Amino acid sequence: MNSKFELEILSPQGSAFKGAVLSVSVPTASGIITILPGHTNLVTKLIEGEIVIKHDGGERKITVTDGFVEIFANAVAIVSDFAVQSDDANRQKIEQAMKLAKDMKNRKKDIVDSAVIESQLQKAVHELRSGVGVKRKKM
Repeated sequence: MNSKFELEILSPQGSAFKGAVLSVSVPTASGIITILPGHTNLVTKLIEGEIVIKHDGGERKITVTDGFVEIFANAVAIVSDFAVQSDDANRQKIEQAMKLAKDMKNRKKDIVDSAVIESQLQKAVHELRSGVGVKRKKM
């Protein structure tokens, strides 16, 4: 039995993760499921939340919105409407994008489509809600 399996997380923004992992915990409509090597084939709905990936290098977290998860032949494919790595390096980038989007929206420039601004703002809000850079208390 393999101790690893292949995981790929895709969104319109591109590939959020691709590689061999030890396990992955995914938020689904039925609750959080943890996938280990040799998991049975499954297709399920992905909901907004955080994917926790465990690999040889440690742990990585990816914030996602709706989509689906497919487990097949010792591999997992996750497709999400939005996916971004949850780390401190992204927090500053997110805050800058939010500030720019709010400034542009407040100025109401004719050359800027308000739908694009609103989309950027919503993306930044999703990223901040994920708790990027926020230390959580251990229970």
